[in-house]
Amino acid sequence: MKKYFILAAAALTVLAACTKIETVESTVETPISFSVINHLQQTKATAGLEYPVGVPFGTFAWWTSGDWTGIAADQTYVFMNNEQIIHSNATDTEVAKWAPNTTYYWTKTGKITFASYSPYTTGDNTATDGFSGVPEYNVNKGFLFNNYTIVDNTNVDLMYANLAANCSKDYNSDGTLVTDDQLTNTTDHGYKGVPTIFNHALCQINFAFRAIGRKNPNVDRIVIDVTDVDIKNIDNKGSFTQTPATTTPATPSWASDHTSVADYDFAPSSTLSLEMIDGTVEANVLATDNYTALGKSRILLPQALLTTLDANNKPVNVATTTDQVLVVAYTIKLHYTSVPSTITETDEGYWATESVTSTVRLNNGTITEWKENQNITYRISINPYATQTVTFDPAVVAWADVYSSDVNLNEND
Repeated sequence: MKKYFILAAAALTVLAACTKIETVESTVETPISFSVINHLQQTKATAGLEYPVGVPFGTFAWWTSGDWTGIAADQTYVFMNNEQIIHSNATDTEVAKWAPNTTYYWTKTGKITFASYSPYTTGDNTATDGFSGVPEYNVNKGFLFNNYTIVDNTNVDLMYANLAANCSKDYNSDGTLVTDDQLTNTTDHGYKGVPTIFNHALCQINFAFRAIGRKNPNVDRIVIDVTDVDIKNIDNKGSFTQTPATTTPATPSWASDHTSVADYDFAPSSTLSLEMIDGTVEANVLATDNYTALGKSRILLPQALLTTLDANNKPVNVATTTDQVLVVAYTIKLHYTSVPSTITETDEGYWATESVTSTVRLNNGTITEWKENQNITYRISINPYATQTVTFDPAVVAWADVYSSDVNLNEND
C-alpha cells in the first residue's frame, strides 16, 4: 500500500511566491508471521494434524539477494538465529497468529528462507526437551539433532519443518503470489504467513490386544486380564540428519549404536480384560477390528530392531538376549461348567486362574525397524492355551512275571 504526502515549501503568507511540490512514498511495514500445519495436513479441519498452540518452535532464517540455491554462501546473512516462535490468541483488533517474540519485518528486496524445528530449545535443558544443544541447520544435510535423548515419562514430539525457501512479503516459498485470503487470515490452514509444515522426527508406539483361540470342552468362558506391558532394551539416544533438506518429502535418518538403552512401561491405567474370541472361525482370525487398544502410547527413537543369532544361526534365547523385547504379564481365567451354579462370577472359585509372563522380540518379521513419522501399533493375540492340542501316547506297562516255587503234586500221596 502506498500513501502520498504533499509538502509545501513556500511560506503561507506569501501567496504569490513559487511553490515547490514534492511526492514522498511511504510503504507500510509488513511484520512476519508463520502459517503452521503438520505434515500431510491439507485443510484446517483435518483431524489430529493441527500443530499444538501451546508448543513454541524455533526458526532459523537467511536473507539472499536471489534464490536460495543450497550452498554455504546462502547462509551468509543470518536473518533469524534460533528465534522462538509463539502463538498469540485473537483479540478485538488482531487475528490469531504465530510470530516471533521480537517483531521482524519483511525486507523490500531479496528473499528469505526459513528452517523451523519443534519444540523450541536453548540447548541446555536435556532433561525436559532431549536436546544436547541448539540444533544445527546444514545446507547439505538439513537439520542435525546431535545426541538427542528420549525424555523419560514425557512424550516430546520432536519435529522439523520442510524448508520454506525464497519467501517474501509478495511471494510464497513455491513462487506463487501471496493472495488476499492469506493476508486476511482465511487460508485453509488457518494462519497467514510463512508456510511451516512439520514432520515427526520420532515414532509413536502403541499396542492392541485380543484373546483368541479354542475352548476346551467343559469350559464355557475364558477371559484374559492384561495387567502389565513393558518394552526393554530400547535405544534412547541417537543423532538425526534430515537428508536431503531441499526435497519434499525429506529422507531423514537416525544413527544409534544400541549402547544407550532404556526400558519403557506401558502398563494400562486399569486391567485390560479381554473376552476370548472363537479362533475356530477364520473370519475372526483374519479380522483387524477385534483388537482392544491398550490406551497408552509413547514417542520413541526410530531404530533397527535386532535379532541376535547364535553360532548355529538361530535366534538366541529371548530370556538372555539384549535385543528389543516386549514383556506382557497377564492372567488366564477359565470358567468350568463343573463349577456349581450357586457360585457367581464375583465369588472365589468361579474362575480357575493361571498367571503368565510372556517375552517376545519386537522384531517379529513384519516390523523389523521403527521409522520416523510412523505411528506403529503392535497387534497382539493371546491364546489361553499352548498351541499344541492335547494328544495321547497310549502304552501298556509290561506284565510283571511272577513265578512260584516248585509245586509237587505227589507230596500228600
